[in-house]
Amino acid sequence: MPKGEYWKGSFLHVYPPRYTFEVPDGWREAKVEDYPLLGFSRDIFARLDEAGRQKLLQNADLELQTLDTGLISSQGVWIQVPSVAGSGGYGQRAAGALGAVRDSSRVQGAPPGDKPVLTLESIDIAWYGLNRLLRVRFRSDELRGSMHWTVLGLYTDVDTILLAHLGTPENRQEGIAGFEAIAASLRLN
Repeated sequence: MPKGEYWKGSFLHVYPPRYTFEVPDGWREAKVEDYPLLGFSRDIFARLDEAGRQKLLQNADLELQTLDTGLISSQGVWIQVPSVAGSGGYGQRAAGALGAVRDSSRVQGAPPGDKPVLTLESIDIAWYGLNRLLRVRFRSDELRGSMHWTVLGLYTDVDTILLAHLGTPENRQEGIAGFEAIAASLRLN
């Protein structure tokens, strides 16, 4: 069952935590078949044989199932949005949710011969519209290159919603304006 729905330029998460955000122009819901178009997947996908491509698409399908939604821009930029209902918000379980996005999907889910090395670049609190979000920037070094992530966390006393941005290999800031527009339009329902 889908965790959310797109309607008239908005995304609505239908299960707790219930939230919405506006989808900026140039962005749309990502599907499994979009994975080869993502900036961080293009080169590796082109080098794989058919069996490798199918395996990559299967992994993409599994990844999308763990998220509330994923978005792709026309330039191949990636945004993923997971949430954790009843996480306890600000406390230890919320920190664990941030770690789940960063560590589980990047390190624990990586193949044995390609465990990424994560480097924290910055951590701060930033305002996006009416939202005060924890902002974490880190680099993930792996066989396919360095990937620069920006993760924004909205923590309430009950729930956690995370937004994660990955630009293109050519431009780590590509799509950041759309990412920030999503963060500014994020509303709990």
